This record gives sequence, C-alpha cells and structure tokens, in this order.
Amino acid sequence: RGGRQMNPALLQILDIPADTQMEQWLTQIHADDRNGARDMWVHSLKTGSDFVRQLRFLRSDGETLWLDIHARVVMLTQGGHSLGLVGVVKDITERRQQEALQRWEAEHDPLTGLLNRRGFERRLEEAFADFQKTSTPSALLLFDLDHFKPINDEGGHALGDEMLRRIAQVVAWEVRRSDHVARQGGDEFGVLLPSCTLGQAKVIADSLRKAVSEVSVTHEGKEYTVTLSIGVTVFDESDDAVEVALARADAASYDVKGQGRDGVMVKLTGESDPMALFV
Repeated sequence: RGGRQMNPALLQILDIPADTQMEQWLTQIHADDRNGARDMWVHSLKTGSDFVRQLRFLRSDGETLWLDIHARVVMLTQGGHSLGLVGVVKDITERRQQEALQRWEAEHDPLTGLLNRRGFERRLEEAFADFQKTSTPSALLLFDLDHFKPINDEGGHALGDEMLRRIAQVVAWEVRRSDHVARQGGDEFGVLLPSCTLGQAKVIADSLRKAVSEVSVTHEGKEYTVTLSIGVTVFDESDDAVEVALARADAASYDVKGQGRDGVMVKLTGESDPMALFV
C-alpha cells in the first residue's frame, strides 16, 4: 500500500529513482526471469518463506545486471496488510560473465573459435538423444586436411595456424546457422547437421570441399592450398551409441584418402560398397 521504502544503496545499484513504486521496478526484471520471480515473490508472501533468486535486471541506462537476492518477509503492521522484505542483494554480474566465459572456453577451440572435441561431443550426444526419441534425422561430416603438413613444415606453425583459421571461417560460412562446426584437434574437423537429410548433407559436404579448395596462404612467394577428404553418414536405428556413427564417418573419410583424396564419400550401415561422390 502506497510507496515502499527501498534501501538507498540498492537504488544506486539498480539506477532507479528513489520515488519509484515497487511495481514499476519489478517491470525492469528481464522478461525471461520476470514470471519466475513474481511466482516466487507471491509464494514468499503467502508462506513467509525466504525469497531466494538469481535474476537479470535491466537498469535505466540499458545495462543488464545479474542480481543475487536473498530476502526475508517481515510484517510491518499487526493487521498483516502491509508487508516488506529485509535481505541482501548482491551484484553478481561479473561472476556470471566469468562463468559464461569459462563455459565457452571449456567447449571451444581458442585458435579458430569453433567448438572443440568436448563441445562437439556434447552436441552429438544431444542430437543422438533427439534421434532416438523422435527419429529426427541428423547427418555427420568428418574430415581432415589433405596436404596440410608442408604448410607447417615449410612455413612454420604461424602459417599453419593462419590456414586453420581461414578454413574454419570458410566452413562456418558454408554451413547452415543451426549446424555445429568443430575443430577436434590438429587438422581434424567435424560438422554436425541436425535435422538434415542425407541428400542435403551431400550438397553441403560438396560445397565445403569446393570452398576450402579455394583457400590459400603464401610463404616466401609459394602458395599453399589444401583439399578435403570428407566422410558423411547419418544416424541409424541400429546405432547403439554416437561413437558408432562417428566411426562410420571416419572410415568413409579414410576411404576417400585411399582413393586419391579431394572427395566426398557416404557410408551407411550395412553397406559393403558405400556410395562415393568424387570430383
């Protein structure tokens, strides 16, 4: 009822005027967190239990804060009509940003910004679980770079790193927004194509092969290029784990190398003679 007094230090953190009604500053809670906060608030008022919540708050200057709120409900009048909260509000924005950064770093390759092996495996497991539940088709591409060794040997690791960065960028451009591209280590790459048919996957694989063949780096007047030997597969009902599909795509990539490199090969389960698509 009427204006509720708020702590001046809290008002300063939130960057809101002292005469702001409580209902008004509640609207500055991030839309994704607002309903949960309101439900918890009502629950606390009804039951007298503590209000404990981490939520995002949009300050008047447009900046987003992460707040950690722990408040206790108190009665201000004997009639029980007027209620207040006493507690602690901590600005944990920096900690949250740090956690988000650490999560990103744990799953990404620092050189290329692509997913690393760990990040890729997590997304593979998620897509495989979807496939088992709903039969959503997902395709998998694995490749490493043909003729990459001379770039490192003759031009040094800095030149090799530059080539990897350029290839990563081209691969990320060629795939769909929903796809996951990973550098799994060295010059090994993987692409997970969720909700993708075999036909679409072959088209994407061939566009990758063409795009990467046009990437080059130069050292002491010599131009270096690479090609891709791409293995393609899709999840199959006989797969009892994601590793089975990975092994299949890997074997297809290896077979391309055996047949002269610079190509795309599809391997499906139960095929003694896999389909090959070469230049």
